[in-house]
Amino acid sequence: MLKIIDRIFGCLLVLASCGHTVGTILWTKPMSGMFIWSLGAALAGLLLGALNIVRAGRPEDRTLAVITSIGTACWGLVTFGFGKSIGNIFDPRPLGHVIISMVLVIFGLITITRANSAAERPIRTHRTMGA
Repeated sequence: MLKIIDRIFGCLLVLASCGHTVGTILWTKPMSGMFIWSLGAALAGLLLGALNIVRAGRPEDRTLAVITSIGTACWGLVTFGFGKSIGNIFDPRPLGHVIISMVLVIFGLITITRANSAAERPIRTHRTMGA
């Protein structure tokens, strides 16, 4: 059940980033500096969402979990900073990204913890099983 919720939040980050792209195209002057950087930020959010979806399906991949946790935490901080820069941290645009990011970071930390405990268990082979 947690894996499904984890993937749902990854999908939510992808959808939020798609919304960010639409907003950039509709409300930012095309080919301006703001337009280019905003599209780049949307791409970053989209890639982090996709990586989090992949991570949810790979519970033993500690490296991927560390990368997504750090990247998603940074994304959450950037979106929080955007909320501060527009003078409203409760604006639904950045707030949605912040909440989604916090949940994904928690799931990433759970993955890291589980991968670490799995790595500490001895690997049983036919030689160690008494065969």
